[in-house]
Amino acid sequence: MEPVNIIGVGMTKFGVLEESIVELAQTAAFEAMENSSTTESTFDHLVVGVQNPDEFVGQGHLSTLLADHLGIVPAGATRVESGPSSGSSAFESAFAMVAAGMADLVLVVGVEKMSQVDRNTASTILAKMLSYENEIRYGATPAALAALMTRRYMHDYGLTRDELSLIPVKAHRNGANNPLAHFQKEVSVEKVSNSRMVANPLRLYDCSATSDGAASLVIASDKVVRDHGLSDYAIQVIGVGHGTDYLAVQHRASLTSMNATRVAAQKAFTMAGITSKEVDVCEIHDAFSILELINMEDLGFVEKGQAINVV
Repeated sequence: MEPVNIIGVGMTKFGVLEESIVELAQTAAFEAMENSSTTESTFDHLVVGVQNPDEFVGQGHLSTLLADHLGIVPAGATRVESGPSSGSSAFESAFAMVAAGMADLVLVVGVEKMSQVDRNTASTILAKMLSYENEIRYGATPAALAALMTRRYMHDYGLTRDELSLIPVKAHRNGANNPLAHFQKEVSVEKVSNSRMVANPLRLYDCSATSDGAASLVIASDKVVRDHGLSDYAIQVIGVGHGTDYLAVQHRASLTSMNATRVAAQKAFTMAGITSKEVDVCEIHDAFSILELINMEDLGFVEKGQAINVV
């Protein structure tokens, strides 16, 4: 397997934005290209992670459209979709191309434009990632399923409402220090715990908002790193992992653990030759506040039921 490096990054602001999905992707991509000094380079491939732009903005075939707008034709262009992890899957695809020696320079873009439709329509589109046979036709939504997981976690491990509120409190504190964040105001435990109920016991601040924005990476082989004189700046990717579970939550082994996360983490740690104890910084998926706690435990950072103690 060939070494794989990150040599450039770019990101837009997130929120309800005026820019189109193409303009958002362009902004992030051009920033990553400038950051890596590859604006005039020949890219081998573009990988775009995006969830259902056909319904959110009425635009299909987004990968080829972006290759055109970014001026990197005739590079290959692929759109990747895996629900909330579409951006990560796009990165994984680019990593595999370079690791396999199929490409030397790959541009990765993750982009979403969700504000073009109303909230109810957005919720309907997002719910299509669930199992129709076992969930959607019975009225299940992502928030309702996350609420089931939350209630079970509270039952099993004694998590309280105010303890759960510490997750969005921390997230909003971080957002207040990030000029690109959707929300940039701190909130209190009291405000979170008393906010509008969405799906008992989840309240407004436990649920992520739909947002517009984009992020981009430039992935390169060692050859490109040497040719561009970026050896002092390139970040080597030492491990990736990917796993799945049964789509319907009711078919999974547990409501308080996600086996896909455990499998993916083990693959990544094995490839990297490290353990979870050696990780200093992590960014964890938290579309709903309970998921941050469950993910920290499934990744091996803390024992089951103990994640709240490190928040």
